[in-house]
Amino acid sequence: MKTAIALIAALSLAAPALAKPAPANPIVFPDQFDSIGTPVQSMVTREGRTVHFTDTGEAGWKPVLFLGGVGTSGRAPELVAFLDTMRKRLKLRIISVERNGLGDTAFDPAWTFDDYNSEVGQVLGKLGIGKFSLVAISGGGAYAGHIVQAMPQRIASWHMLAAVSTAGGNTERCQQDEAAFAAQLGPQVAAPRVWWDMPKDGVSAHVPGFTDRTADEGARAFFIAGQKGDPRGVAREYKRFCAPPADVSALTAPAYFYYGEADPAVPPLHGQYWASKVKGKVTFRSYPGEGHDVQYRHWDQVMLDIAGFGSTTLVCDSGRAHLVAGNLDAHKLAKGRTLGVCAWANTAK
Repeated sequence: MKTAIALIAALSLAAPALAKPAPANPIVFPDQFDSIGTPVQSMVTREGRTVHFTDTGEAGWKPVLFLGGVGTSGRAPELVAFLDTMRKRLKLRIISVERNGLGDTAFDPAWTFDDYNSEVGQVLGKLGIGKFSLVAISGGGAYAGHIVQAMPQRIASWHMLAAVSTAGGNTERCQQDEAAFAAQLGPQVAAPRVWWDMPKDGVSAHVPGFTDRTADEGARAFFIAGQKGDPRGVAREYKRFCAPPADVSALTAPAYFYYGEADPAVPPLHGQYWASKVKGKVTFRSYPGEGHDVQYRHWDQVMLDIAGFGSTTLVCDSGRAHLVAGNLDAHKLAKGRTLGVCAWANTAK
């Protein structure tokens, strides 16, 4: 009797284990965390300023110095992270050095283009980077020109996306008192969604969450350090554009210019100015009917140009993306073809 009871007890204990077979597809647990954004780093320069920067940090990959538009922080490259898988496949490492009065970086009224050149050089030195590709978006173009002037021999390729050369003939802004101009900008800087008023039928219609991400960037640039929407950094950025453009004539590296023909903010004449001043090979990519967000819409082509595929154009043809030889004239794009990865064609316009 005792033997029978012991046997029943043993079976009852074993039953639950037998009722739970091992899963057909075992869970693979991660041994590292997923990225939730490139972290902001800092360093103190030899001039005594605290500079903030971001670096995707992949050793051995091609370094790219990224300059965001007016009023952007050191995390501006996160705005193009919707193609981060492609970036990693092309092995591009992106560094961004924050500018005066934006994001975590304190406002210094005496800060100049030369100061930014020095800060960029010191950050790159800290990271052990010699030559690099230079990418500038919109208002970042003025700073990029001065970097080219200061260190032309270190630039592997130069890429300007709807990027400014001068104030574009805006004499009223250049003559306006800076304090009054800052006050005028105040309501926009205090409301990042207003500042980042992207066209609803542009990149925002294609990239899920892009509108929210731009608002996050505005909040970081104008509020993250407790500056409560201080417009002085932005006002000073605009005023810097009133100075004569930098001398880029010493650049012999390949230069690429990307401009929307329907861009009222930074029309192609800015790119034409830069293109006329450099000595190296120039590739001018012009986009009919497109506005100021070409810098995001054609980020895939920019990365290919940086990675060494600048003699080709990326095209989506009947659901398949491939490279076409030459700088394809967008005016003559065949029916059924779109520029860039097919994700642009697969989302609503």
